[in-house]
Amino acid sequence: MNVVLRPSPQGKSHVDTSGERDLVLSALRVAVTRSRLITNSLEAVGIALRQKQIDCAGALAWLNDEGLIDLLPFGPEIAR
Repeated sequence: MNVVLRPSPQGKSHVDTSGERDLVLSALRVAVTRSRLITNSLEAVGIALRQKQIDCAGALAWLNDEGLIDLLPFGPEIAR
């Protein structure tokens, strides 16, 4: 995990306002909720495939419909 610190101008220390803190905390909560939704969707497809409720093509189509197909690590890793 990387920590990114924003340097403050010399002689001035930045004190977060409660509004800024609430905004960042809200954004973090949204990001956590989205990641849980993605995890649940991936697990649902995996369970359906494992229980033979869908075939591989159906699993890939489902992931494509959900916009999650790009998360599957097929092929060599590409540096971004």
